[in-house]
Amino acid sequence: MSKAVITNDIDRFLATIKTDEIIRVKELKVDDVAFIKQKAYISDKNNRLIVIAAEKFNIFAQNALLKLIEEPPKNVEFMIVTNSKYSLLDTILSRVFVEKKHFETEKKITLEKITNEYILELLTSDLDKESIKDLFALIIKEKKLNEEQMKIITEAVKMIELNLNKEAIISLVMLSLKVDNENI
Repeated sequence: MSKAVITNDIDRFLATIKTDEIIRVKELKVDDVAFIKQKAYISDKNNRLIVIAAEKFNIFAQNALLKLIEEPPKNVEFMIVTNSKYSLLDTILSRVFVEKKHFETEKKITLEKITNEYILELLTSDLDKESIKDLFALIIKEKKLNEEQMKIITEAVKMIELNLNKEAIISLVMLSLKVDNENI
């Protein structure tokens, strides 16, 4: 069965893969899928893994890729690698085994410059429950919070524990900090 790997560092993950068949692009397009299809249908009696890695997946390319995943050539499996499950259509995700691979990074959270782009980056980075709680702990440690912000973060941690919508919770916390930054 083919699989999708969601990772915070695509290139670092690819370095751990042992295959000669890696297609690495910034955005997967229909032309790329045509090339993948050509490679997939090259006859081989040995099992092969074709890795498709991209940050973005064009919707038309995904539809073309869907057919290939549903009916793969003999002895061929596919691995799709991306940094967010939201870059893939639900129809693709429903036909592959989804695995998450998180690498520790030394990326410092910049609390002084909370922009809409920064909030969007957090929302699309597919953080797990523990990473979100670590983010909130770092905010508490590094930022002087007012009583309202502290209450928001405390409630946000409770909501994360209840497995509520993590994107909404991150948005709530980060926007409360952004509003405070803009009022300075």
